[in-house]
Amino acid sequence: MSAGCGKAPPASMRYTIDVGGTSREYILSVPSTYDQNHPYKLIFAWHPLGGSASQTAGTGNSGYYGLKGSSNNEAILVSPEGLPFNGGTSLGWGNTGGADINFLKAMLDKFKSEMCIDEGRIFSTGFSFGGMFSNAVGCAGLARAVAPAAGNTQVSGCTNGTTPVAYMGFHGTHDSVVDISGGQKARDVFVKRNGCSADTTPMTPTWCDGIEAKYQPCTCVTYSGCMAGYPVTWCEYNADHQPAPNSGPTLWTFFSQF
Repeated sequence: MSAGCGKAPPASMRYTIDVGGTSREYILSVPSTYDQNHPYKLIFAWHPLGGSASQTAGTGNSGYYGLKGSSNNEAILVSPEGLPFNGGTSLGWGNTGGADINFLKAMLDKFKSEMCIDEGRIFSTGFSFGGMFSNAVGCAGLARAVAPAAGNTQVSGCTNGTTPVAYMGFHGTHDSVVDISGGQKARDVFVKRNGCSADTTPMTPTWCDGIEAKYQPCTCVTYSGCMAGYPVTWCEYNADHQPAPNSGPTLWTFFSQF
C-alpha cells in the first residue's frame, strides 16, 4: 500500500506536472467507487504518434483502450500526453535523454503520495508509439506487466536490465508502419529476461477465438519455462497497423491475474 492510502483522492480530470522544468500533462481517471483504504491497480495507457491523452482517455467505457469499462472501477487509469516528436507537431514518446521515463517516474511518485496504490500492481499498455513506450517501461522495470500493441524498442529505447516483467504483445502480420519483426525483437527481450525457453504452446483459452473473422488467421502462443508469475504471450493477427481488436477485456484479464 502506498503512502496515499487514507487520503481523499484527486478528481478525475487533466493535470499538469513539472518534470525537470518541463510542463507535462496527463488525464487521470479515478474509480467512481474509490475507497481510500483499498490499494488499487494503476494502469498507464500511452497514445500513438499523432494521438493525444484526450484521444486515448476517450469517452465512456471505450476509453483507455477499452479498460475504462472492462476494469469496472477496480483500477486507476492514466492517459499521459507526449511531446512533439523530431521537431514536428505530432506528439509521441521519443524519450530523448530519458525524458518520458522521468515523466513516468514523476507521476508514480505523485500518485503514490496522493492515492491508495498497490505498488506491486502497476501496468502499462499502448498502441504504436504507445506500444514502443510500453516496451521501454518494461525494459526499465517500472511495471509489473506490459501489453504493447504494434510496438518495438527502436525509438523509445530499451534499458538493459534483469528485472522480469510479465508480457503480452500484439502485432498485425502485415503492419506497414511498425514491421512485425521489430515487435518480435521486443518480445524476445522479455522472453530472455523472464527465463523462458524458445518453446511455445497455444494460448488457452486463446484470444484469437474472440476476435472478428476478418482478423483470421490469428495465432496466440505462450512461451514455456518462464519464471513463475512472469509469463510471455505473443499474438499475431491478420491486420495492418491497428490496435489489438477487443483489447479492453483481453488487457484486463491479463493484468488481473497479477
